[in-house]
Amino acid sequence: MEKKRLLLVDDDQVARELIEEFMQYDCDCISTQNGVEGFSYLERNPGQIDLIVTDLVMPVMDGFELIRRAQEHPLNKNIPILVIASSDRQEDIRKAFMLGADDVIVKPLEADIVKKRVNNMFDIADSRSIHNVMEDLVRIEIEENIESLGICPCPLCRRDLMTLALNNVPPKYVNTEKGAIMPKVGSMSSTERIKLLAEIARYAEMVRDHPRHAPVQSDIAQ
Repeated sequence: MEKKRLLLVDDDQVARELIEEFMQYDCDCISTQNGVEGFSYLERNPGQIDLIVTDLVMPVMDGFELIRRAQEHPLNKNIPILVIASSDRQEDIRKAFMLGADDVIVKPLEADIVKKRVNNMFDIADSRSIHNVMEDLVRIEIEENIESLGICPCPLCRRDLMTLALNNVPPKYVNTEKGAIMPKVGSMSSTERIKLLAEIARYAEMVRDHPRHAPVQSDIAQ
């Protein structure tokens, strides 16, 4: 069975070596010294990592920026993120969770805690490896055809249309694990795409006729 791959990002060499030692038999560890190196690896190898473990305070692209940038790529956004922090930096921990971190290891690092947290994150990675690509296809069709669909372009109307469409079209699940190929819109036949757009247009009528957003006040009483 192929080992999980952990991307370790920390400017503290001692911390990196400790985690590598703790996890040497459980996973393959790719060690980088700062956020720039870590992000560069993610860019070159999208979707090839099972877990990101990052320190938050680093001199060259900190962990906060790394978390934000990692989630911008469709093949990296579901990678679990485990942050390393000091117990006296609670504000940093809260900020990391708000940005999308999944768990935290508090220094000083202890072998049993590190191994438990990392393996828990690998379980999360497995649960995120199945994706309904129809979500991406519907979202793209709505964005590309928003004017011709005739609905209000506000975020609420877009979400309502996407929800209605996804509840009424067959899902299309794909495996997003390492080495798996995620279908793109271009992989749909022209017939499939026309059918999908026809379904979206049908539900667009419902959203157009029964909008849930507050009407814009164009006339102000004098």
